[in-house]
Amino acid sequence: MPSILLDARAVTRHHGPRTVLSGVDVRVHTTSRTGLIGPNGSGKTTLLRVLAGLEAPDDGTVDAHGSVGHLPQLADHADRRPAREVALQRLGVAAAAREVDRLAARLADGDLDAIEPHAVALDRWLALGGDDADARLSAAADEVGLDPDLLDRPLHRLSGGQAARVGLAVLRSSRHDVVLLDEPTNHLDDDGLDVLRRVVREHRGGLVVVSHDRALLTDVATELVVLGDPDAAPGTALHHGGGFASWEHERAEARRRAVAEHQDAVHERTALRAAATETRARASASFRKAGGATHDGDKHAKEWVRMRAEGMQRRARVVEGRADRPLPEKPRVPARLRLVLSAAERRAPWAVALEGTVLRRGSFAVGPLDLEIEHGDRVLLQGPNGSGKSTVLAALAGDLDPDEGRRSVAPGAVVATLGQARRALLAGDGDASVADAVAALAGADPTDARTAMATFGLAADVVVRPAATLSPGELTRAELAVLALRRTTCLLLDEPTNHLDLASLEALEAALRDWPGALVVASHDARFREALGVTRTVALSAGRVRIGR
Repeated sequence: MPSILLDARAVTRHHGPRTVLSGVDVRVHTTSRTGLIGPNGSGKTTLLRVLAGLEAPDDGTVDAHGSVGHLPQLADHADRRPAREVALQRLGVAAAAREVDRLAARLADGDLDAIEPHAVALDRWLALGGDDADARLSAAADEVGLDPDLLDRPLHRLSGGQAARVGLAVLRSSRHDVVLLDEPTNHLDDDGLDVLRRVVREHRGGLVVVSHDRALLTDVATELVVLGDPDAAPGTALHHGGGFASWEHERAEARRRAVAEHQDAVHERTALRAAATETRARASASFRKAGGATHDGDKHAKEWVRMRAEGMQRRARVVEGRADRPLPEKPRVPARLRLVLSAAERRAPWAVALEGTVLRRGSFAVGPLDLEIEHGDRVLLQGPNGSGKSTVLAALAGDLDPDEGRRSVAPGAVVATLGQARRALLAGDGDASVADAVAALAGADPTDARTAMATFGLAADVVVRPAATLSPGELTRAELAVLALRRTTCLLLDEPTNHLDLASLEALEAALRDWPGALVVASHDARFREALGVTRTVALSAGRVRIGR
């Protein structure tokens, strides 16, 4: 049996009056590949921080039998230090080196009590690979497709994709016994996702990964810890000893069986009550017959009829008793999140078009590009990070004027970008409720706005809060409510699955599957792309464009 590297038992954590985690167990072995899943706000990041020793549990214990590395995503990080310095900190060697230097200074001052602690600290620094960490990090950067020179650039100056690859380099060069990953797929292109899978497969030691990327979970996770399950008590965790695909199958089967058992019990109760009613009716008829005169006045015949009627009444009571047995608990099926987008009035067979356009941002150029988006189109923009996908989306949205050619919008067409409303929500009145902000953006009645937000699982206590206090997933749901209240002809999506939990992903997929409007999507989420039913692809590479079907 593999040895336990990290053993968390009965972990409980409170944030103010709210219980985020309640009695959660997590055990990480040398071969563990644990997926940590759950809705936004269910405590996944909190649990990672507790496992890493960055937060102390309010109750329970966490025992580490090896080094634990906490590697949250670096993309969108505002850290102004060089990326290399941040990476060395994540590798643990920076803190280990400071501890060695501190104890060495005590030894230099003649403090003999520092001998043993210094030896322990030096062993830890060596175990983390401190003696060759710089060289190892540079080699790892090159291996994951990042120019090693970028490690010396301030982290906040790197693009999201570059910062994400710094995170890959950290993971590749890590010597931690257990690695804790928090949403490692964000901002990675298809090649980066392939590198991530390879690095995870080659990692020696335990791994816990928080992710909503279903393809990654399917490929990587061999066991799951599920937080926020609607069938479990708040703050508790469910454990699944198989991969993500088997969990999806078992969850669907369990709900199907529970629904079938409940329905069968309801049907049986209805049938028993009908039988009891019929039996009582027959008993009443028999009593009436016993009370009437017989053709020969035989009192024994009357008594037999009366006894028969009493027997029927007893049987009716028995049947009613069976009907009154408690029913199996009705399965708690989460409210289906559904987005209904009404396409605006169609005055032309197309919505928006780029004609002979060359798009420039600084020294980078895309084109020439001829692209007409028709009603019902499902257009996928493909290409590595930096190939121009966001540039094309900006041109379609009207946020970037073509350097050559022109953009045309059909009469009556409305083009919207998923993400614009989020920025507007956050830029609004900081004290206003998000419900009022949604109503203002959509030009809708506040009551209609609250109804639309409730459709997306935003509870009454959430819609009254300012937008700035919402989680990324909650903000996306609020934005979907804005789109549901607008008449949109063409919807542009730039990596829409980032920060969405599984329920929101499924809701977005279901909404877009039924929507008659046009879609233009840039996404590296394989499952999301499959669900869209792509009709055309626009492949971008080094500014060149190839359109296919």
